[in-house]
Amino acid sequence: MFTTLLVEKALEKAGLKKKLRNAVISKCCIDSRECTENSLFFAFKGEKTDGHNYIPGLLEKGVICIGSEDITQDENYIKVPDVLDFMSILAHERRKLFHGKVLAVTGSSGKTSTRQLIASMAAVSGKIVWATTGNLNNHLGMPLVIMNMPLGTEVLVLEMGMNHSGEIRKLVEIAEPDFVTITNIGNAHIGNFASHADLAAAKLEIFNFSQAVISANISDPYMKNWVDEHKNSRKIHAYSNENLEKLAGDFEELPDFMIENVNCAANIVSAALGTLPDLRKAVENCVLPGMRGEVKVIGKRTFVVDCYNANPQSMQKSIENFYKKYALKESKQCVLILGSMFELGNFSEKMHKELVNSLKNFTLLKAVFLIGCEFDKIKSDFWNCKKLVFLGDIAEIKGLLPEEGAFLVKGSRGNRLERLFDFPEVLK
Repeated sequence: MFTTLLVEKALEKAGLKKKLRNAVISKCCIDSRECTENSLFFAFKGEKTDGHNYIPGLLEKGVICIGSEDITQDENYIKVPDVLDFMSILAHERRKLFHGKVLAVTGSSGKTSTRQLIASMAAVSGKIVWATTGNLNNHLGMPLVIMNMPLGTEVLVLEMGMNHSGEIRKLVEIAEPDFVTITNIGNAHIGNFASHADLAAAKLEIFNFSQAVISANISDPYMKNWVDEHKNSRKIHAYSNENLEKLAGDFEELPDFMIENVNCAANIVSAALGTLPDLRKAVENCVLPGMRGEVKVIGKRTFVVDCYNANPQSMQKSIENFYKKYALKESKQCVLILGSMFELGNFSEKMHKELVNSLKNFTLLKAVFLIGCEFDKIKSDFWNCKKLVFLGDIAEIKGLLPEEGAFLVKGSRGNRLERLFDFPEVLK
């Protein structure tokens, strides 16, 4: 929340001048359907729609609109050369007015869960918290989170996502975080990079281009190397995975990868607040978004739904934890429903083969359904594996699932594996 005076200041930073009516901006939006009176609407041109088309109707509702086209002389319309650039400038100006602490997290996997854990830990510590919601972690979403931050916020928790080099740097420049962390450096989006080292360098932008206190897991070789190189020039709060066994003992109900997220969150929060919160209470209060390890029990079937995203590391960890809990501890009949992993580029075939080969170690699996185009490319290499069923789409699984047991549903978002729960035979 802020006033139109801040918008005028941001316009001056962009080399523009415009006098606006005095008003408190109630909300910043890129979706016209969310706008109310005194909202600030940023008009973007998308693949299917152009936000500029909604501006005349929004102006009638008292919405202040920002676009890049000559549409109207209405006092509530602001024309700028580049809408995204101006939104970034305005978000940065709003950030400079904030005197609380900004905590930022990125990583190959576990970003959202760790973000939620950080927010919960800060709240349990008595702080007023505002955090990224949904998938607002990119160049469009993060500025909205900052601009919509309520007055009175004490801790701002930002998730930063990236697909290419330079993206994290831009987000850091807007947010100017006080404390930063990286969950892990895996192979997510590696198809956009020449090597794992190049991908790591893109993740490490959150360290390199901020002036923040660094919370770094030195069990990761890339982060350890960074810490060794910068320990005399930066303030670093280093930690490792050495205490994970004890932490896992305190949270036996959580899978191993969530224990790592708790460890990461606890370390950045303790660095920022100078104290460790009540972790049990924070974990119990933490609300995770759907499709990230949620459990659905339908009849005699137990589904572990973790299909918001996937990369080789997160896939392997999910399978190992699922197998350990349901096959080894609970002796249930276990089935894997795995969707193709996307954005792996030239590494895709190799990584999908490695994943399928690793499944030979899980001898108690009843069946493995491998869904989508990337798995289809390698099926000729596994024609003699009776437990493997290759399907082009999740819809082809109809009638093939056992009537009872535990089922892991894991894959990249593009597979839309959640459609499984639209099938009548699954809902019985």
